[in-house]
Amino acid sequence: MTEIVEPSGAARAGRRSGEEPLVSVRNLTKYFPITRGIIFQREIGRVHAVEDVSFDIFRGETLGLVGESGSGKSTTARLITKLIESTSGTVSFDGQEITKHSRRQMRPIRREMQMIFQDPYSSLNPRQTIGQIVGAPYVIQKTERNVKRRVQELMDRVGLNPEHYNRYSHEFSGGQRQRIGIARALALNPQLIVCDEPVSALDVSIQAQILNLLRSLQDDFNLTYLFISHDLGVVRYVSDRIAVMYLGRIVEIGSASDLYDNPRQPYTAALLSAVPKGYGENGAGARERVVLKGDVPSPVDPPPGCVFHPRCPQARLVSGREDEVPEKCRTEMPPLGEVDSGRFAACWYPVQPGQPLDLAAKA
Repeated sequence: MTEIVEPSGAARAGRRSGEEPLVSVRNLTKYFPITRGIIFQREIGRVHAVEDVSFDIFRGETLGLVGESGSGKSTTARLITKLIESTSGTVSFDGQEITKHSRRQMRPIRREMQMIFQDPYSSLNPRQTIGQIVGAPYVIQKTERNVKRRVQELMDRVGLNPEHYNRYSHEFSGGQRQRIGIARALALNPQLIVCDEPVSALDVSIQAQILNLLRSLQDDFNLTYLFISHDLGVVRYVSDRIAVMYLGRIVEIGSASDLYDNPRQPYTAALLSAVPKGYGENGAGARERVVLKGDVPSPVDPPPGCVFHPRCPQARLVSGREDEVPEKCRTEMPPLGEVDSGRFAACWYPVQPGQPLDLAAKA
Protein backbone atom coordinates (compact mmCIF):
# COMPACT_ATOMS: atom_id res chain seq x y z
CA MET A 1 0.00 0.00 0.00
CA THR A 2 1.33 3.42 -0.93
CA GLU A 3 1.89 5.69 2.06
CA ILE A 4 0.07 9.01 1.77
CA VAL A 5 1.73 12.12 3.14
CA GLU A 6 -0.72 14.88 4.08
CA PRO A 7 -1.81 16.56 1.93
CA SER A 8 -1.76 13.85 -0.72
CA GLY A 9 -1.54 14.64 -4.41
CA ALA A 10 -5.08 13.42 -5.03
CA ALA A 11 -6.43 15.54 -2.21
CA ARG A 12 -4.74 18.70 -3.47
CA ALA A 13 -6.44 18.52 -6.85
CA GLY A 14 -8.68 21.58 -6.98
CA ARG A 15 -7.88 22.53 -3.40
CA ARG A 16 -8.69 26.12 -2.47
CA SER A 17 -6.10 27.99 -0.42
CA GLY A 18 -6.55 27.58 3.33
CA GLU A 19 -9.72 25.51 3.04
CA GLU A 20 -10.18 22.35 5.03
CA PRO A 21 -12.10 19.50 3.36
CA LEU A 22 -15.48 18.34 4.58
CA VAL A 23 -14.58 14.72 3.77
CA SER A 24 -11.04 13.39 3.81
CA VAL A 25 -10.37 9.82 2.62
CA ARG A 26 -6.95 8.25 3.07
CA ASN A 27 -5.76 4.86 1.80
CA LEU A 28 -9.28 3.43 1.95
CA THR A 29 -9.31 -0.30 1.22
CA LYS A 30 -12.06 -2.93 1.24
CA TYR A 31 -11.64 -6.66 0.67
CA PHE A 32 -14.59 -9.03 0.61
CA PRO A 33 -13.62 -12.57 1.65
CA ILE A 34 -14.48 -15.54 -0.55
CA THR A 35 -15.27 -18.54 1.63
CA ARG A 36 -15.89 -22.24 1.09
CA GLY A 37 -17.99 -24.50 3.28
CA ILE A 38 -21.32 -24.13 5.07
CA ILE A 39 -20.59 -24.94 8.71
CA PHE A 40 -16.80 -24.70 8.81
CA GLN A 41 -16.03 -21.85 6.46
CA ARG A 42 -12.54 -21.09 5.33
CA GLU A 43 -11.31 -18.17 3.27
CA ILE A 44 -10.06 -19.16 -0.16
CA GLY A 45 -9.63 -15.70 -1.67
CA ARG A 46 -10.53 -12.02 -1.54
CA VAL A 47 -12.33 -9.60 -3.80
CA HIS A 48 -10.26 -6.40 -4.00
CA ALA A 49 -13.27 -4.08 -4.22
CA VAL A 50 -11.51 -0.83 -3.21
CA GLU A 51 -7.74 -0.47 -3.06
CA ASP A 52 -5.76 2.39 -1.51
CA VAL A 53 -8.20 5.20 -2.40
CA SER A 54 -7.46 8.77 -1.23
CA PHE A 55 -9.28 12.03 -2.01
CA ASP A 56 -10.90 15.08 -0.42
CA ILE A 57 -14.34 16.62 -0.90
CA PHE A 58 -14.65 20.33 -0.15
CA ARG A 59 -17.68 22.15 1.19
CA GLY A 60 -20.21 23.21 -1.43
CA GLU A 61 -18.63 21.29 -4.31
CA THR A 62 -19.66 18.25 -6.31
CA LEU A 63 -17.06 15.54 -6.74
CA GLY A 64 -17.98 13.15 -9.54
CA LEU A 65 -16.88 9.52 -9.30
CA VAL A 66 -16.92 7.63 -12.59
CA GLY A 67 -15.87 4.24 -13.87
CA GLU A 68 -17.17 1.00 -15.32
CA SER A 69 -19.57 -1.25 -13.45
CA GLY A 70 -17.62 -3.13 -10.80
CA SER A 71 -14.90 -0.50 -10.48
CA GLY A 72 -15.67 0.13 -6.80
CA LYS A 73 -17.69 3.36 -6.95
CA SER A 74 -20.68 2.26 -4.87
CA THR A 75 -18.48 0.39 -2.39
CA THR A 76 -16.48 3.59 -1.86
CA ALA A 77 -19.71 5.48 -1.16
CA ARG A 78 -20.83 2.91 1.39
CA LEU A 79 -17.44 3.00 3.09
CA ILE A 80 -17.57 6.78 3.42
CA THR A 81 -21.04 6.65 4.99
CA LYS A 82 -20.08 3.62 7.12
CA LEU A 83 -22.84 1.44 5.74
CA ILE A 84 -20.06 -1.15 5.52
CA GLU A 85 -16.78 -1.36 7.43
CA SER A 86 -13.45 -0.80 5.72
CA THR A 87 -10.57 -3.27 5.75
CA SER A 88 -8.07 -0.45 6.27
CA GLY A 89 -7.64 3.27 5.72
CA THR A 90 -9.40 6.24 7.28
CA VAL A 91 -12.39 8.49 6.62
CA SER A 92 -12.66 11.90 8.32
CA PHE A 93 -15.84 13.96 8.28
CA ASP A 94 -15.79 17.64 9.25
CA GLY A 95 -12.40 17.17 10.91
CA GLN A 96 -13.43 14.07 12.89
CA GLU A 97 -12.15 10.60 12.01
CA ILE A 98 -15.13 8.25 11.92
CA THR A 99 -13.52 5.02 10.73
CA LYS A 100 -13.70 3.27 14.12
CA HIS A 101 -16.91 4.89 15.35
CA SER A 102 -19.59 2.67 16.84
CA ARG A 103 -23.25 2.89 15.83
CA ARG A 104 -23.98 5.13 18.80
CA GLN A 105 -21.09 7.44 17.94
CA MET A 106 -22.24 7.59 14.32
CA ARG A 107 -25.81 8.56 15.17
CA PRO A 108 -25.28 12.36 15.37
CA ILE A 109 -22.96 12.24 12.35
CA ARG A 110 -25.60 10.48 10.25
CA ARG A 111 -27.66 13.65 10.44
CA GLU A 112 -24.90 15.34 8.44
CA MET A 113 -24.42 12.70 5.71
CA GLN A 114 -27.26 11.21 3.72
CA MET A 115 -27.60 9.04 0.62
CA ILE A 116 -29.76 8.99 -2.50
CA PHE A 117 -29.91 5.47 -3.92
CA GLN A 118 -29.87 4.27 -7.51
CA ASP A 119 -33.17 2.40 -7.66
CA PRO A 120 -36.15 4.57 -6.67
CA TYR A 121 -38.35 1.47 -6.60
CA SER A 122 -36.46 -0.76 -4.15
CA SER A 123 -35.16 2.06 -1.92
CA LEU A 124 -38.66 2.96 -0.65
CA ASN A 125 -40.66 0.79 1.75
CA PRO A 126 -43.88 -0.19 -0.09
CA ARG A 127 -45.73 -0.64 3.21
CA GLN A 128 -45.17 2.95 4.31
CA THR A 129 -46.83 6.15 3.14
CA ILE A 130 -44.73 8.98 1.75
CA GLY A 131 -45.27 10.87 4.98
CA GLN A 132 -43.81 7.96 6.95
CA ILE A 133 -40.86 7.53 4.58
CA VAL A 134 -39.80 11.18 4.49
CA GLY A 135 -40.64 11.66 8.17
CA ALA A 136 -38.63 8.65 9.36
CA PRO A 137 -35.40 10.65 9.95
CA TYR A 138 -37.28 13.01 12.27
CA VAL A 139 -38.74 10.10 14.22
CA ILE A 140 -35.39 8.31 14.53
CA GLN A 141 -33.38 11.40 15.45
CA LYS A 142 -36.22 13.04 17.43
CA THR A 143 -35.49 16.47 16.00
CA GLU A 144 -38.93 17.69 14.86
CA ARG A 145 -42.24 18.03 16.67
CA ASN A 146 -44.53 18.89 13.76
CA VAL A 147 -43.37 16.14 11.42
CA LYS A 148 -46.30 16.39 9.00
CA ARG A 149 -45.81 20.10 8.37
CA ARG A 150 -42.09 19.69 7.78
CA VAL A 151 -42.57 16.70 5.47
CA GLN A 152 -45.11 18.58 3.37
CA GLU A 153 -42.71 21.52 3.08
CA LEU A 154 -40.03 19.15 1.77
CA MET A 155 -42.45 17.53 -0.66
CA ASP A 156 -43.33 20.94 -2.07
CA ARG A 157 -39.64 21.89 -2.35
CA VAL A 158 -38.77 18.82 -4.43
CA GLY A 159 -41.76 19.19 -6.74
CA LEU A 160 -44.28 16.82 -5.15
CA ASN A 161 -47.88 17.64 -4.21
CA PRO A 162 -48.02 18.01 -0.39
CA GLU A 163 -51.58 16.67 -0.49
CA HIS A 164 -50.17 13.26 -1.47
CA TYR A 165 -48.71 12.88 2.02
CA ASN A 166 -50.74 9.71 2.73
CA ARG A 167 -50.14 7.96 -0.59
CA TYR A 168 -47.92 4.91 -1.01
CA SER A 169 -44.82 4.70 -3.19
CA HIS A 170 -46.43 2.41 -5.79
CA GLU A 171 -48.79 5.27 -6.69
CA PHE A 172 -45.89 7.37 -7.99
CA SER A 173 -43.78 7.27 -11.16
CA GLY A 174 -40.03 6.58 -11.13
CA GLY A 175 -39.10 10.26 -11.26
CA GLN A 176 -41.53 11.08 -8.45
CA ARG A 177 -40.13 8.25 -6.34
CA GLN A 178 -36.64 9.63 -6.75
CA ARG A 179 -37.92 13.03 -5.59
CA ILE A 180 -39.25 11.25 -2.50
CA GLY A 181 -35.77 9.83 -1.93
CA ILE A 182 -34.28 13.31 -2.31
CA ALA A 183 -36.79 14.75 0.19
CA ARG A 184 -35.87 12.02 2.68
CA ALA A 185 -32.17 12.82 2.25
CA LEU A 186 -32.83 16.53 2.87
CA ALA A 187 -34.92 16.02 6.00
CA LEU A 188 -32.16 16.56 8.57
CA ASN A 189 -30.38 19.39 6.70
CA PRO A 190 -27.22 17.36 5.99
CA GLN A 191 -23.89 18.77 4.87
CA LEU A 192 -23.03 15.84 2.55
CA ILE A 193 -25.30 13.89 0.22
CA VAL A 194 -23.93 10.83 -1.56
CA CYS A 195 -25.76 10.37 -4.86
CA ASP A 196 -25.26 6.77 -5.97
CA GLU A 197 -26.27 6.82 -9.65
CA PRO A 198 -29.50 8.70 -8.82
CA VAL A 199 -30.71 9.08 -12.42
CA SER A 200 -29.50 5.88 -14.13
CA ALA A 201 -32.90 4.16 -13.72
CA LEU A 202 -34.88 7.11 -15.12
CA ASP A 203 -35.90 8.23 -18.59
CA VAL A 204 -33.63 10.83 -20.18
CA SER A 205 -36.18 13.65 -19.92
CA ILE A 206 -36.75 12.86 -16.24
CA GLN A 207 -32.99 12.69 -15.66
CA ALA A 208 -32.65 16.33 -16.66
CA GLN A 209 -35.37 17.37 -14.22
CA ILE A 210 -33.75 15.51 -11.31
CA LEU A 211 -30.29 16.88 -12.12
CA ASN A 212 -31.63 20.44 -12.26
CA LEU A 213 -33.38 19.85 -8.95
CA LEU A 214 -30.16 18.61 -7.34
CA ARG A 215 -28.24 21.67 -8.55
CA SER A 216 -30.96 24.00 -7.29
CA LEU A 217 -30.99 22.31 -3.88
CA GLN A 218 -27.22 22.56 -3.66
CA ASP A 219 -27.40 26.34 -4.12
CA ASP A 220 -30.26 26.75 -1.66
CA PHE A 221 -28.93 24.51 1.13
CA ASN A 222 -25.17 24.79 0.54
CA LEU A 223 -24.94 21.04 0.01
CA THR A 224 -21.86 19.01 -0.82
CA TYR A 225 -22.29 16.10 -3.24
CA LEU A 226 -20.38 12.94 -3.99
CA PHE A 227 -22.00 12.09 -7.32
CA ILE A 228 -21.48 8.55 -8.61
CA SER A 229 -22.32 7.62 -12.18
CA HIS A 230 -21.11 5.75 -15.22
CA ASP A 231 -22.75 8.35 -17.50
CA LEU A 232 -19.97 10.72 -18.55
CA GLY A 233 -22.37 13.38 -19.80
CA VAL A 234 -24.29 13.49 -16.53
CA VAL A 235 -21.10 13.68 -14.47
CA ARG A 236 -19.71 16.59 -16.46
CA TYR A 237 -22.98 18.49 -16.10
CA VAL A 238 -23.08 18.34 -12.30
CA SER A 239 -19.43 18.05 -11.17
CA ASP A 240 -16.78 20.56 -10.18
CA ARG A 241 -14.07 17.90 -9.98
CA ILE A 242 -14.03 14.31 -11.22
CA ALA A 243 -12.25 11.19 -9.98
CA VAL A 244 -11.95 8.20 -12.32
CA MET A 245 -11.88 4.66 -10.89
CA TYR A 246 -10.64 1.46 -12.47
CA LEU A 247 -10.53 -1.93 -10.75
CA GLY A 248 -10.92 -0.42 -7.28
CA ARG A 249 -8.32 2.35 -7.68
CA ILE A 250 -8.51 6.04 -8.55
CA VAL A 251 -6.46 6.52 -11.71
CA GLU A 252 -7.10 10.21 -12.40
CA ILE A 253 -8.56 13.24 -10.64
CA GLY A 254 -8.93 16.89 -11.60
CA SER A 255 -11.36 19.62 -12.51
CA ALA A 256 -14.21 18.57 -14.78
CA SER A 257 -13.27 20.89 -17.67
CA ASP A 258 -9.57 19.94 -17.65
CA LEU A 259 -10.22 16.23 -17.37
CA TYR A 260 -12.75 16.17 -20.21
CA ASP A 261 -10.76 18.38 -22.54
CA ASN A 262 -7.36 16.86 -21.84
CA PRO A 263 -7.39 13.38 -20.22
CA ARG A 264 -3.92 12.27 -19.12
CA GLN A 265 -4.56 8.69 -17.99
CA PRO A 266 -5.07 6.25 -20.92
CA TYR A 267 -8.16 4.71 -19.30
CA THR A 268 -9.79 8.13 -18.94
CA ALA A 269 -8.97 8.92 -22.56
CA ALA A 270 -10.59 5.64 -23.66
CA LEU A 271 -13.72 6.36 -21.61
CA LEU A 272 -14.10 9.85 -23.05
CA SER A 273 -13.52 8.64 -26.59
CA ALA A 274 -16.82 6.75 -26.29
CA VAL A 275 -18.73 10.02 -25.83
CA PRO A 276 -20.47 10.99 -29.10
CA LYS A 277 -18.53 13.51 -31.18
CA GLY A 278 -19.50 17.11 -30.68
CA TYR A 279 -20.85 16.46 -27.18
CA GLY A 280 -20.22 19.01 -24.46
CA GLU A 281 -18.47 22.34 -24.33
CA ASN A 282 -15.43 23.26 -26.40
CA GLY A 283 -15.92 20.21 -28.58
CA ALA A 284 -15.24 17.79 -25.73
CA GLY A 285 -15.80 14.27 -26.89
CA ALA A 286 -14.73 15.08 -30.46
CA ARG A 287 -11.77 12.65 -30.38
CA GLU A 288 -10.85 9.44 -32.12
CA ARG A 289 -12.47 6.33 -30.66
CA VAL A 290 -10.13 4.19 -28.56
CA VAL A 291 -11.17 0.52 -28.49
CA LEU A 292 -9.78 -1.31 -25.48
CA LYS A 293 -8.81 -4.91 -26.08
CA GLY A 294 -9.52 -7.71 -23.63
CA ASP A 295 -11.73 -7.77 -20.55
CA VAL A 296 -11.42 -6.09 -17.18
CA PRO A 297 -9.22 -8.32 -14.98
CA SER A 298 -10.82 -10.12 -12.07
CA PRO A 299 -10.80 -8.16 -8.78
CA VAL A 300 -10.09 -11.49 -7.08
CA ASP A 301 -6.68 -11.61 -8.77
CA PRO A 302 -5.76 -8.10 -9.98
CA PRO A 303 -2.68 -7.85 -12.20
CA PRO A 304 0.68 -6.77 -10.74
CA GLY A 305 2.04 -3.34 -11.52
CA CYS A 306 -0.39 -0.91 -13.09
CA VAL A 307 -3.86 -2.49 -12.94
CA PHE A 308 -4.65 -1.11 -16.41
CA HIS A 309 -1.53 -2.39 -18.19
CA PRO A 310 -3.12 -5.57 -19.70
CA ARG A 311 -5.49 -3.34 -21.76
CA CYS A 312 -3.49 -0.10 -21.98
CA PRO A 313 -3.00 1.27 -25.52
CA GLN A 314 -0.50 3.84 -24.24
CA ALA A 315 1.80 1.14 -22.86
CA ARG A 316 1.83 -0.61 -26.23
CA LEU A 317 2.44 2.68 -27.97
CA VAL A 318 5.47 3.31 -25.77
CA SER A 319 6.88 -0.18 -26.41
CA GLY A 320 6.10 0.06 -30.12
CA ARG A 321 4.65 -3.45 -30.20
CA GLU A 322 1.06 -4.67 -30.02
CA ASP A 323 1.95 -7.66 -27.83
CA GLU A 324 4.33 -5.99 -25.39
CA VAL A 325 4.20 -3.40 -22.59
CA PRO A 326 7.11 -1.77 -20.72
CA GLU A 327 8.43 -3.72 -17.73
CA LYS A 328 7.75 -0.77 -15.42
CA CYS A 329 4.04 -0.96 -16.24
CA ARG A 330 3.99 -4.70 -15.57
CA THR A 331 5.85 -4.63 -12.26
CA GLU A 332 5.37 -1.25 -10.51
CA MET A 333 2.14 0.42 -9.41
CA PRO A 334 2.23 4.08 -10.52
CA PRO A 335 1.42 6.62 -7.79
CA LEU A 336 -1.29 9.22 -8.29
CA GLY A 337 1.16 11.95 -9.27
CA GLU A 338 0.75 15.51 -10.50
CA VAL A 339 0.93 15.73 -14.30
CA ASP A 340 -0.42 19.27 -14.67
CA SER A 341 -1.28 22.02 -12.22
CA GLY A 342 -4.11 20.56 -10.16
CA ARG A 343 -4.23 17.40 -12.31
CA PHE A 344 -3.22 13.99 -11.01
CA ALA A 345 -2.96 10.69 -12.87
CA ALA A 346 -1.69 7.24 -11.97
CA CYS A 347 0.38 6.49 -15.06
CA TRP A 348 4.08 6.03 -15.86
CA TYR A 349 3.56 7.40 -19.39
CA PRO A 350 0.71 9.97 -19.28
CA VAL A 351 -1.13 10.82 -22.48
CA GLN A 352 0.05 14.08 -24.04
CA PRO A 353 -2.35 16.70 -25.43
CA GLY A 354 -3.54 15.71 -28.89
CA GLN A 355 -1.68 12.39 -28.82
CA PRO A 356 -3.32 9.43 -30.62
CA LEU A 357 -3.49 6.13 -28.75
CA ASP A 358 -2.80 3.58 -31.45
CA LEU A 359 0.28 2.17 -33.14
CA ALA A 360 -1.07 2.88 -36.63
CA ALA A 361 -1.27 6.59 -35.87
CA LYS A 362 2.29 6.51 -34.57
CA ALA A 363 3.50 4.90 -37.77
